[in-house]
Amino acid sequence: MTIDSGWAAAIASLVSAIIVALTALAAFLQLRHFRNANDIVVYLRLIDHMDSAAVMKARRQITVVAARFASDPEFRQQLTDPAFLSEDYNDVGMLLRFLEHISVLVTKGGVAEGLVLAEYADTFVDVWEQLLPIIKQRRIAFGPHTGRAFEHLAMRSKQYIDSGAMDRDYASLQRDPRSAE
Repeated sequence: MTIDSGWAAAIASLVSAIIVALTALAAFLQLRHFRNANDIVVYLRLIDHMDSAAVMKARRQITVVAARFASDPEFRQQLTDPAFLSEDYNDVGMLLRFLEHISVLVTKGGVAEGLVLAEYADTFVDVWEQLLPIIKQRRIAFGPHTGRAFEHLAMRSKQYIDSGAMDRDYASLQRDPRSAE
């Protein structure tokens, strides 16, 4: 039995198409693997930074700055000056700038939002609620978009918490069927 050259060409084309499709699938799977690896690296760096001594100091300083803001009209006025720097605000300002940058990365898809919210949603909401009056004063100094990315992430964090997803995630940890040994 002989195969017509037209049939042979059709079979060869079909086999080539299957090979190209499988190669494309493998490439997409590899890209997904790289993306997941990048998300993990960024997530681990975020954890390192959020757990660093500088950030912990800044988080402790938030209550001091918020209390000063509530009781000191001169401090409130100074926050509207772009050139204003004070010893007690510097650490908080550094934290806010960092949170703004992370928020942009999350919003634009550069960092997996689910990873960040699972770990820090409650922290973001807490920081946002304490510093909202201060951020509003800094918007007078630096414009209306100051802190907008962090505001967006804080609102996404509230939605995440209110949706119950965080509770479900933590509840599933308690029901993990694997042995602890």
